[in-house]
Parts: sequence; structure tokens; C-alpha cells
Amino acid sequence: MRSILVALLTIMGLAIAPGPALSQPTQRAEATMSLRSSDCAPEANVDSCWRAGVKAEKRGDAKAALAAYEASCAARLQISGCYEAGKIYFLNPQLRDYGKAKDKMAPVCGGADPGIGPYACKFLGIIYRKGLSGERRADQAFAYLSKSCFPSGEPFIDGNGCEILADNVPDADAIGVSEEVWHPGYIAYLAFAMGCSDGMPSLCGRAQAIHQAAIAQSARWLARCVEDAEAVGFSSRCENLTQSASSADYEQRQAFRRRLVKMFHRATDYAG
Repeated sequence: MRSILVALLTIMGLAIAPGPALSQPTQRAEATMSLRSSDCAPEANVDSCWRAGVKAEKRGDAKAALAAYEASCAARLQISGCYEAGKIYFLNPQLRDYGKAKDKMAPVCGGADPGIGPYACKFLGIIYRKGLSGERRADQAFAYLSKSCFPSGEPFIDGNGCEILADNVPDADAIGVSEEVWHPGYIAYLAFAMGCSDGMPSLCGRAQAIHQAAIAQSARWLARCVEDAEAVGFSSRCENLTQSASSADYEQRQAFRRRLVKMFHRATDYAG
């Protein structure tokens, strides 16, 4: 699995792929850029403005795509337009505005769509972790990245969000809790194990490495992991999380994720 940086750069490269010159927009592009929320009509489970945005992106017109997604977002017929507009604001160097990206991603992360919600939460986590639209907030970054990896609803996740979370677990002082109850290694172990369930074998290996290092160091959190696994009805041993995460059966994998969410809540007292 490629690194987070490479993955993000790849996405950004796709977002800024060369397209038609914007200095002389076509009639179709001008029509797209003049869309208003009142122009948007429901189409299946999306809307006409969102579809116009997709078409604009396919022809390489990011500015027209953004206008269409903005209209879709304002229409509030569904939430995908907000997410797509947020991505452009985050990823496209010519149109980048992290403040607007945050504004667009916030309702998606807090919305009811489990398919894209975790991805929006990940972007918000990155924004707060790096201070891209204000001061750095380790607590806010942790909260949003946690939602991307350990959602409170149906357990659809962003495995990359799990990886970022595991690599950036704040210390007890940043969260404002006691070191006696806060175990960053344990939280990272759970996050990598959850990411492992998203078809990311490199994260399975990283989870195993954390557990092996904890055994070598007689880490205090090992006993806590055993206790939490038993409390949530996890039938295997704590060190076997990655084996369960790698199940090819969808229902078994989702059941594993639900138990891991409960373990995470026990480990962090984070309510989602």
C-alpha cells in the first residue's frame, strides 16, 4: 500500500489534469457555471447539477464542475455535491480554499450518508491536524479522523483515514485526559486493524508489528485490549484482530467492525 503522501498526490494529480483552456469557455461550460440551486432537479438518487459537475470534470473543466457542485450543494437535494465541491477546494491548486473545503465537508461528515461521510471526515481531520484553515487542533483532528475510521452508524470506513489516525494519535495532554487511561499504542493498534478490514494489507502488517512490539515491551495496554475484546464479544484473542479483519465474508467483516468500534469507544471514551 502506497504511503498517505503518495496517495494524496496521486489524487491531486488527477484533480488538476490538463483540460480545455478556461480563458475562452465553451457555451456548455458557460451554462454550467451559471447554474443556480433552483436549477437543480432530482435525478434518481442524485440531482441534475451534480451530474453536470461530473460531466464538467470528465471534460477537464474544474471551474465549471465546481460551480455545478456548488449549486447541487446549495439545493440540498442530496449531499454528494457538497462533498465533490469540498474535494475540489481541497485538492485543486488553482481553486484551493481550505476554509471552503471545511465548510463543504462538515455537513457531509455529520450527515446520514455512510458511503461518503467517512471520507469527508478524513478531509476535515487533515485540515485540523495541519491547521490548513486556522490553528492546528489536535483534539478536533482526532475527533474527525476517528469518525472516518470508527463511525457511530453503519460501519463503512475510509481505510486511509484509519491510517492517518493511527499515525497521529495525540498524547494525553493534547486530549486532556490522564496518561493512566490513555494508551496511544493501543489506539493505533485498533485503527490499523480497522484499516486492515478495508482491503489494505499493509495496515494489517503494521497492526501486527505494533502488537509484537507491545509484547516485547510488556506494554500496559495489552491487558486492556484483552478486557475490551471480551467485553464486546470478540471470540478470538486480542492479537488475532487482523485475522478477523481480513475475512472475505462481508457480513463477518461488518460484524468485526461493529465490535472494533465498541472496543475503540471503550479505549477512548469517544462517543462519535
